[in-house]
Parts: sequence; structure tokens; C-alpha cells
Amino acid sequence: MGMFGILGLLVVGYVAKNLLATTEKKVVPAMRDIPMVITDISPGTILTDKHLGLGKIQVDKLSREMLLTNRVIVGRVAKTPLKAAEPIKANQLYQPGELPPFELSGKGMRAVTVQVTDQASMVDGMMKPGDHADVLFTAMGGAGGADTFQGGVTMRLFEGVRILAINRSFTQGSTDRGNNNFTLELTEGQANVITLARDKGKISLIYNPNGKGNGGVALNNAERVTFYEILGLTRPNKPKEPILTEIYRGAGRSTAYWDDRGRFVGTRVGPMQTSNDRDYALPPTLGPYPGNRTNDQAPAPAPAPTTTPAPTTSAPVPQDNPDQPRSVPTASLPQELPN
Repeated sequence: MGMFGILGLLVVGYVAKNLLATTEKKVVPAMRDIPMVITDISPGTILTDKHLGLGKIQVDKLSREMLLTNRVIVGRVAKTPLKAAEPIKANQLYQPGELPPFELSGKGMRAVTVQVTDQASMVDGMMKPGDHADVLFTAMGGAGGADTFQGGVTMRLFEGVRILAINRSFTQGSTDRGNNNFTLELTEGQANVITLARDKGKISLIYNPNGKGNGGVALNNAERVTFYEILGLTRPNKPKEPILTEIYRGAGRSTAYWDDRGRFVGTRVGPMQTSNDRDYALPPTLGPYPGNRTNDQAPAPAPAPTTTPAPTTSAPVPQDNPDQPRSVPTASLPQELPN
């Protein structure tokens, strides 16, 4: 009987314990959604809405340094690496409107921004800051016609310059289909050249896998090509200079110009110029020529144009210098010439 009594007491104690015990409720911590980057971000990246997502964090773990809305994040630049799915703190970003300082490679280097107008001129936007590129310049001629530069000329200005930033971003990002700004690291001489060139024509960038160049300026014939050379066209001969006649009446003087066929073309003081008679011309050798000629072989000079004497009834005036204008006595010219 003693054994059964002990078992009965144990059963009664177990039942009493279960009846008197209270159920403890599990406490669920309060949570909040805050912005976080969806992938690891490198320093120098300009943060956009595409970089951000929402992540949950316990309210009691929030701190004053954590940024809680996209509004105070978008447009700022990462100062330190950002880890995906972690809260973003204010000290991890530059202040609004602040950008990282330039990290130039050496003394005497300069940072210059150029505008590239289309995707094809920057390898379809696949280049990124830190890459090296060759800088090409294209000029199509002035308002007087494309023949100014033989249909247009393209030349390589620099070789292997470092890209510092693209559209103010120091890391690779998306580029626009229109204009994009590339900040390049240049020497002082290169900076002077491109400052003028970017206002006179089109700048293009081509990727250079060989890395940094020598910092020089590639202004020589081997770096140029013209549209006429691509098409295999020859340079037109310079137009013949009109023939000048002078008329003296007392103290007065008038001039008349005649073409090589003896036709009157006008009256002017000084030499007459045509639209093809430019003050400046490209060097005679501009890259490879069609055929067997090499870069070092210039084309044979064109034969000197023959000059037809002006219409006159008197004997031609002897000329010691063929470049001097011709002078004809007044009595030998028609009287109806304009004054």
C-alpha cells in the first residue's frame, strides 16, 4: 500500500502543477522597413533609385546615423564601400552636392572634361573610369564648304589617356544616348590642345588596351586621314589667278581683272581670291596614299598653270617676275572699261 500511495502523490502533484502553470507569450520585436543597397557598392558611385531596395530592421536597433528614406540618399556619392542588405549610415556617404577629390597620377597632370556626343564615339558606353583611351578629333570644314579640309579630316590627338570620371561618377555606370561628359587626366600641353579642339570639331574616344601613353601630342601626318584620301580622290589644282590690268587717268588709277580666256571678271584692289583659295592648307602628306606611295612620299607637284595675256592691241609687257601683276598702257585698253 505504501508504494501505491507514493505513485498517487506524484500523479496529484503533476496535475496540480499543470493546472497552476501560466502560458508565457512570445514577444515579437517591432520591425521597420528602411532603404538598403541591393548589391555591393564601390566608393565614388553616385547612388540612384536603381541601387536601393527596402530591408527590415528591428526598431530597437536603429541608430541616429542610419538613413531612413531614399530622399536623403539618392544623388549622393559613396565614400566607403557599402554592403548589400545593410543599413546605410550618413558617414558612409559624401554630403549632398559633394564629390570625391581627384586622384591624379603625378605632378603637372590636369583634369579636363570633354563632351562626347553619341554612344558610338565612346565604344557604345562600355568604357569605365580607370580605363585608358585614345582621343580623336574630327573637323568637317568651315561654312565655306567641306573642301576646306579635303572633305573632312580626322586625327589622333592623344594616346592612352586615363578616364577619371564619366558623368561625374568615378565608377562604371549607365551612360545617356545623347551627350556624355568624360573627365580625362591630361598633361598641361594636352589640356591646351583639347580646350581649343573641343570647340572646333567633334571629340571621339577609342579604347586603348595598352594602358597609359607617353603624355605627348600626336600632331603629325601619320595620325591624320582626310575624306578625299578615303575615297581616293586627288586634290584639285589651285584656280588660276586672274590677270590684272591698271588704268591711269591723270592722278587717278583703276584696275580691271580678266580670266584666262580674256573675259572681264571685275574690278578690285589687290589680288582676287576664290572660295577654293584658302589662307591655310593641310600638309602635303596626310597618311598613306593610294597605290604604291608610302607616307614619306609626297605627290608630285602639279605643273605650273599657263597664263593667257590680257586682250590688248599692243605688244605684251615683258615680265621679269611672273608673279607680278601685268600692266598695260592706257591707250591699248577699250575706253568702256569701268572706272
